[in-house]
Amino acid sequence: MGTVASRVVVVGGGIAGITAALSLAERGLKVLLLEMDPVSFGGRVASKPPTRFEHHGREWNFTLEHGMHGWWRQYKNFLALVERYGLRERLIDADDQAIVFFDGKSVFKTNVGKETQITAVPEPFHHVRLLAKKNIRRMIGFSELPRLGILAARVLEAIRFDPYDEVRKAEYDRTPVSDFTKGMPLFFQAFLRSLCRSGFFSDPQEVSLWAFMLALQYYVFLRRDDQRFEFTRGPIVTSLFEPLLQRIRDLGGLTEKGIEVENLERTPHGGWRIRWRRRGSGPIPEATSMPDGGGELFAPEVVLAVDVSAARKLLERSPDLARVYGDISVFAGRPSTVIRTWWTRRPPLDWAESGVFSGRAVIDCFFWLDRFQEEFSAWHSATGGAVSEAHIYAPLSLHELSDEELITRVEADFENAYPEIRKSAVHRTVVRNAATHINFPVGCGTSFPKVKTCFRDLVLCGDWIDGGSPVLYSERACQTGLTAANELLEVHGLERYEILRPAPPPAHMRALQGVLRGGRGAAAR
Repeated sequence: MGTVASRVVVVGGGIAGITAALSLAERGLKVLLLEMDPVSFGGRVASKPPTRFEHHGREWNFTLEHGMHGWWRQYKNFLALVERYGLRERLIDADDQAIVFFDGKSVFKTNVGKETQITAVPEPFHHVRLLAKKNIRRMIGFSELPRLGILAARVLEAIRFDPYDEVRKAEYDRTPVSDFTKGMPLFFQAFLRSLCRSGFFSDPQEVSLWAFMLALQYYVFLRRDDQRFEFTRGPIVTSLFEPLLQRIRDLGGLTEKGIEVENLERTPHGGWRIRWRRRGSGPIPEATSMPDGGGELFAPEVVLAVDVSAARKLLERSPDLARVYGDISVFAGRPSTVIRTWWTRRPPLDWAESGVFSGRAVIDCFFWLDRFQEEFSAWHSATGGAVSEAHIYAPLSLHELSDEELITRVEADFENAYPEIRKSAVHRTVVRNAATHINFPVGCGTSFPKVKTCFRDLVLCGDWIDGGSPVLYSERACQTGLTAANELLEVHGLERYEILRPAPPPAHMRALQGVLRGGRGAAAR
């Protein structure tokens, strides 16, 4: 490929990269969006090759995905993006969530979503009412009642936590979550352990308390509505991201899959020389602007929207990026395994369509896909059955097990929790996702690269980049994508985008935070 002097090159076609590329294209800049995956854009929401099987003489064909489904109400920038392009009707409100606790002998499960989200009880007491639920009391046990005082103190500490307090940030950052959970009732220790795994793909002793406090405030304690989220009615890439990618193309942008950037080199007069190669096998797409094999191109401006594992590889081959990323050795990408199972029986409808397992289960979080995705509801209509999806995040040793071993253990967890479906599984799929999910380890707080770099023509974005706002995961990816676009738009003298901030807690919670933090100034922050 020849010189592309008029195009901003965006490396990475996940949420951050698509957001940045679309935002630049909407302001009139020509972009080239490169994604390494030869199958799908989307990053951690990417599509996978479909699965096909026969049941009772009928051929079934289902899409597979990376496994992420939920969009939380505090994802202000992401939901605004979806709304702007008329895609909000492709989302559906989540109904309820469950906790399944397995202590090695007995299984306790209870729905907790509606109890804490749709209630007149004010924050932070909306969670206290869970103690009235029979199974919650059974999970705690009479002998552990004295430990509830420690739990209450930890809840107050989570409310008091100030994400903008740089003085205390280091103290929280060098403390593991396991120190925070010591002394709590064992059920709550197990539950917070499951939250660590679901959010950070790591166990509590490996996760920074600073990052965990952000998550507790962001999703749990400050606003009842923060716990509510929405599902995508269909596969995420086809439902949400293909329309956004098509909009980029309609505006004159180019999008390329299967292109791995191997090296970035700063040129003497500014801009970047990019060495790339094509990944995957099969015919070259007809619409491609990139030849077979590999080559070089020149980019006057670059947006790096890669995950931490890809960034580390780029750093090894691109000395100029050392000034951009700094020391990222504290970070590591974490893998996940997603197992879908088709059953010919279904759990009762009064049980939630999603939730978390805790205790001695292998599953970390789960979904009943037939309850909210249209193509899987067709399976229920034809067979009366259900489709489950189990996610396995930690420990890393679990990912070394064979597919057969994982399937056996996952089905045992589901059958223990939902005896109504026992012995009715007819098909299983296993998707092993690469180690791309960012961990937030102890000591990470001061190591995040910034969106704005020392080079005027290079910006960063992604869910592990510091965009200046205390948000996480998909919203962090979207927010940093917008921020990266704004940096380049400013260079071109073009209008910037508004960056939406998380909704503040209600007035009584701000007052409580002021008391706990010791002054009006802290409450104002």
